[in-house]
Amino acid sequence: MRRHLLLTALTSSLLLAGCASWFEGSTQFQPTPLAAIKPLQALDVKWTLQQAAPAASFLPVYANGNVVTADADGRIRSVDALSGRVQSDVALKRGLASGVAVSGDTVLVGSQDAKLLAVNRTSGKIQWEQPLTSLMLEAPQIAGDIVVVRTNDARLTGFSLADGKQQWSVVNVLPQLTVRNDGSMRAVGREAVMVGQAGGRVDIVNPLTGNTIWQGAVATPRGATELERVTDVTSRPVFDGGQVCAVAYQGRVACFDARSGSLQWAREVSSSRGVAVDARNVYVTAEDGSIWAYDRQSGRNVWKNDDLKYRDVSGPAMIGRFVLVVDGEGYAHLLSNESGGIVGRNKIGTTGPVNQPVSLGSSALVQGRDGRLAMLNLG
Repeated sequence: MRRHLLLTALTSSLLLAGCASWFEGSTQFQPTPLAAIKPLQALDVKWTLQQAAPAASFLPVYANGNVVTADADGRIRSVDALSGRVQSDVALKRGLASGVAVSGDTVLVGSQDAKLLAVNRTSGKIQWEQPLTSLMLEAPQIAGDIVVVRTNDARLTGFSLADGKQQWSVVNVLPQLTVRNDGSMRAVGREAVMVGQAGGRVDIVNPLTGNTIWQGAVATPRGATELERVTDVTSRPVFDGGQVCAVAYQGRVACFDARSGSLQWAREVSSSRGVAVDARNVYVTAEDGSIWAYDRQSGRNVWKNDDLKYRDVSGPAMIGRFVLVVDGEGYAHLLSNESGGIVGRNKIGTTGPVNQPVSLGSSALVQGRDGRLAMLNLG
């Protein structure tokens, strides 16, 4: 049996630690000191909530005026998005392995005993459960009446949202080495699920059948060693305006035509932290913490911001017309989408790495891996 090595060492904190040499040791890059800014846009912390420290995949989900969260101990909370007040707090008698997906009052989540659970988020009643072939470490995706999950054995499976019956299952082949993937799937309505894959590929999957609509090569593995050839799409692709964009670790950022899958452009940049888009640009946080903007149509580099290098910077998210990132010292930064300059800042109190913020128009959800959840608004 082919051995698969999961490179948990290649998490964001280590990737920022610098270049390592077997003979010379490693170079530790110091975080860039924060320079004073002239605030042009206020960024307010509307509310915060302290929870148990979640794994990287436990992203909060906004659903019908509520924020739904989960943690590894089996606690599922619904929080009023406006006030931050806890509306319901359910403690399951089993550990959880993934974040949640939400459909009405039903929460879909993976358990630590390798099952997919459908839970009533108010009562905590388990409506149905289905065994999985292995652990599922990323949140499921809901596409219409189908729940799509990916398990650690690289299997994609579709289940009926109504009763949990399996509809289809597809196995993918993994390279020898991969970067730990905490979430690189995103549903697009009822029509498709975008799936970031190891080996630098993005797959567009039909959620009704599991068939691949098209595949796109974000990046191609290269190098003399298996480690150098690790090129994985480990963050969620984005879909907007008939375009699919994704980024690969040790690879490129690339955009494709959503219908045909034809490559529109690609540019060299390494990221496991994610992309964001607006009407003009694609935004990427590189592994060193620099933030890049590329023109959506041509791929031309519009700007680059190096002010936050080596600060353990999150992936970008849009908040209004600004680009939001959060660093490892708990500072949230607003960047101009036109120039890349920092135009607003606020300390939100997180410690250490922060997941890619969840964009909610003129607001955004930020969850640190220390368990602090914050709702940010433009002032």
